Amino acid sequence: MLSQKIRSLQFDDKISIGMEIIPIDRNYVAKSANLTTAHRASFYCVLWFQEGNPTHQVDFTPIKVQPESLLFVGKDSVQFFDQEKNFKAKVLLFTDAFFCRNDDDVKYLNRTPLFQSFGCSQHCTLSVSEELKTLWTFMEREDKTPHDRFKPILLRNYLESFLLQAERAIGDGISSPSTNEIYKEIFFDFNKLVEEHFKEQKPVSYYSEQLYVSPKVLSRATRQLTGKTPKRILDERMLLEAKRLLMYDISTGKEIGYSLGFTEPTNFIKFFRKHTGKTPLAFRAYYRQTMGM
Repeated sequence: MLSQKIRSLQFDDKISIGMEIIPIDRNYVAKSANLTTAHRASFYCVLWFQEGNPTHQVDFTPIKVQPESLLFVGKDSVQFFDQEKNFKAKVLLFTDAFFCRNDDDVKYLNRTPLFQSFGCSQHCTLSVSEELKTLWTFMEREDKTPHDRFKPILLRNYLESFLLQAERAIGDGISSPSTNEIYKEIFFDFNKLVEEHFKEQKPVSYYSEQLYVSPKVLSRATRQLTGKTPKRILDERMLLEAKRLLMYDISTGKEIGYSLGFTEPTNFIKFFRKHTGKTPLAFRAYYRQTMGM
């Protein structure tokens, strides 16, 4: 049985710049209380796996890592490091406060397919190109230099170039040239609202009203960009949070249901069973047994 809730990791406030690069391996993970359990980081992570073939868990998706590959993990995702296989990696951590100089930067982090799976279970992995290695080296070298007024500017510029180069390598990932630009704006604004209000606001009508569009227009936008209805995107986000809490939290199923906005425990059970085929407690028991927790 678990003895604690999901561990929440905050960026080290002793670091004056909101960015850091850390070498990591299985021994490092074993010695770190923060990493030997499931954890939710309040910052963005880019993991460069250099050696080994570990399986990294991100929000119930087991990702079989290949050597010389990058894994991009968005803020507030629940991660779990492989503690059985040997590996060698480097982790780039950065906060949105460090990266975002203006609203356009905030919009970029909220929309880039590097860190957003847009309601699906896929997470961005990428082979390390020579261009990306060069930019990483620039960041690593600058990270080790003494602090002066140029250091945060250079680090931020290198990071932006690194992310843009990575996004170029994977393509847009969310739309085609024929995608209506208005629908894209509606979709991204909807996605942001869902993240902020999915626990207390379940009707699709709430989101269409907030966006000043009809439910039909909202449905066209989400279907064109993801093939999913707004209701399905809402249900998937709710289901993901429910799974996170059932797996890595000690709260009862009843308490979890209440925290997600279900006023009656039976409604939470029906919702969960409809989408997974299992009751919340059966899901918890099955996965804890499977993972040896």
